[in-house]
Amino acid sequence: MRPRLLRRFLLRQLKTPDKPTRTFTHNSPALYNARPQLPFLYIPSRFQRQQWRYLTTERKIWLRREAILSVKYTAYFWAILACIASAAFAVQQEFLERQFPTPHEWSFRTRMLKRGAEAEKNRPDVVTENWALVSQMLKDTISRLEDPTGDGEGLKDMGPESPAGTKDVSAMPEAWRRGYYEALLTYARASEHVQGWVLDKTRKTVFPPDVVRGPSNPFPKPIPPGAMSAPREEDCVSAGFPSPDECYLKLLSTEGFTSKQRMDAALAYANWLEYKGVIGPAAIMYEDAVNLAVEEIYTPGASPLIDPHTAVLSDKADREPSANLITSLTALATFKARRGDESAALPILVSLLKARRSMSSEPPQKSPDEELAALLDGSKKNGPLQTVLNLFKPPPYPPPPSDGTSPPIRDSKGLCEEAALDLHIGEIMYVLKGSAREDGLAWTREGVDLAEEELHKVLQDDKDNREAKKACRECLASGLDNWAAMVNRMVQEEEAAKSKGETKSSAGWFGLWSGGKVAEEGGGRWAAEEKVVIERTVRAKQILEDLEKPNAGLMTSLLRA
Repeated sequence: MRPRLLRRFLLRQLKTPDKPTRTFTHNSPALYNARPQLPFLYIPSRFQRQQWRYLTTERKIWLRREAILSVKYTAYFWAILACIASAAFAVQQEFLERQFPTPHEWSFRTRMLKRGAEAEKNRPDVVTENWALVSQMLKDTISRLEDPTGDGEGLKDMGPESPAGTKDVSAMPEAWRRGYYEALLTYARASEHVQGWVLDKTRKTVFPPDVVRGPSNPFPKPIPPGAMSAPREEDCVSAGFPSPDECYLKLLSTEGFTSKQRMDAALAYANWLEYKGVIGPAAIMYEDAVNLAVEEIYTPGASPLIDPHTAVLSDKADREPSANLITSLTALATFKARRGDESAALPILVSLLKARRSMSSEPPQKSPDEELAALLDGSKKNGPLQTVLNLFKPPPYPPPPSDGTSPPIRDSKGLCEEAALDLHIGEIMYVLKGSAREDGLAWTREGVDLAEEELHKVLQDDKDNREAKKACRECLASGLDNWAAMVNRMVQEEEAAKSKGETKSSAGWFGLWSGGKVAEEGGGRWAAEEKVVIERTVRAKQILEDLEKPNAGLMTSLLRA
């Protein structure tokens, strides 16, 4: 009985209950009792991939902090970079303002455009200036100056009888008028270089007409190294730059400029007309420049300053000729000489040379108050404190130059201009041939000696005589070239005469260049002088180079003090 009861009891325990189970109140028995698979309790196996939690709470906090720091440091970097760029721009504009001053009455944008145009025109690191950029910047400058709602408040139109856009600037300040005149004159000179330029529509770039490839230009000029390839004629249209005639006529018609400014503009326009081969209008403009210089100093009832027929300075005039009159007459005489009218040019140049040599070499005396003010001003400028203060204030606009109505002073610049007259006279006399050729050489030697002597004096002087240095260098270089060309031609003629057995000894001035045995041993008189010219040219190379000393900085001024 017991085994049977035990079997029945076991079978009853294994039998499934008949009643349905309640899902939410009954827990089914676990069929296995394994360890829970939790990540932090799981023991990795070498054959099973390990599981990681990549985005934990600590990692979220760290990523948020790193993102904020990256944004902050990026903002700091760009802010510092912007500050450095702004400082560099300010320093550049300050440097350009000191090198190319602009009127303080203009707005900052207008002054920046004018400075940029002057800097681009005088860049020393380029072979060819970007005249298209210079012209565009000056065009924007003039447009802003003529804007009645901007820098041109107070300007008046001249009327329909004047060229389009002509203004009356009489009511504007002197510095404003002078800057406007410089912008117009530079714009006219820039338009000379971009006349006839074309625009490549495919690349939006301007080119000179002589490099365009097409049927009208079968042999184009080569493109400069580094420039874009030459455009095709079918892709080009006119660039729209104004003609120089329009710019010069507008400049000459503007009211409010001084007589010297109008005379300089007339001479520049005459030079352009002569370059283009328009001789008749060029001669008229040269004569107009002379008339402007005469009218500003002529007194009614006085003796005429020049002969109205020959333009020679009169010896019976009641006053000395002005600087403007001498400048305009020199330009007229050289124009006549270039046109082949040496007989009319030579008397004018001789009268100018005579007038220059009779002028005083002493500058006009200043009043005691002016001398004291200049002395105090000079002591302030040279002090170390003033040097520091000048760094924090804008540079002053330079005072107006001389109006040219007074006679020129016979200083270093005047003497070099006098030497240039010697060169002009020598060149004309050399062209006349005959016995005057040796006289022309003598005039050229005298001009070279005077220019070299004055250049040595200017270079040894501590004063800032840039205009005198430039005039003396140009005169000396031109004189040496003329002298070498003249002597070279004389040597060729001498050798040709020797080959024909027609060599004759001739004596020059004071017997210094006499012929004879010495000349024959040296290869002839002119061969010996050619060696002298070569030696003088080699000796003058050192002073012809424009090597300026560096400017004294702030530390130098402090140490000197």
